[in-house]
Amino acid sequence: MEKVMGFLSMVAEEVRGLQGATAGVTLVIAVLNCFLGYRLLKAWIALAGFYMGVLLFYALATCYTENTLIQIGAVLGGGLLLGMASFYIYRLGVFLLCTNVGTVVMSIALQPKDSLRFMLCLGIGILIGLLGMAFVKPMVIINTALGGGFSAAAAAAALLEKDADMKILIFGAILTSAGVVIQAISSKDQDKKT
Repeated sequence: MEKVMGFLSMVAEEVRGLQGATAGVTLVIAVLNCFLGYRLLKAWIALAGFYMGVLLFYALATCYTENTLIQIGAVLGGGLLLGMASFYIYRLGVFLLCTNVGTVVMSIALQPKDSLRFMLCLGIGILIGLLGMAFVKPMVIINTALGGGFSAAAAAAALLEKDADMKILIFGAILTSAGVVIQAISSKDQDKKT
């Protein structure tokens, strides 16, 4: 568990370091996620599956071997395997997507520094993932709008070289609300076509 938390901390530091350079790309992807999340569901669930596979196989590989090449192979292979499984097994993909978003949101809120808080974040994420499997469309719309809205607000703040303050949070909440409404309206048309 400590290795996974160390890996997540390392990834978070790298992302913070790249945030200014990649803010424009992040902004575009976040806006797409916020307003077209349900329409792009297959792409998002494949990415969520890949991400979760990387984390899972990183934890396993570092427990069983010290060989870096084997670890890299296991991480990439596990990510691809779970990413493809998520793409082809719809409910598994929705579960992983909602679990991922729920865990990240709870980690931001609780700032876990020990295993107990991390397990709490993961448990709540799994609960959100199970709700996603039961109520696919509303949970996917809420999760993608929430993730996209606040990511877009953070990316906009990075582009403007501003700290994340109350204005950014309000902007994120407005984007999230608009994303939920637009996705709900546009997905009605998509449901009629299928």
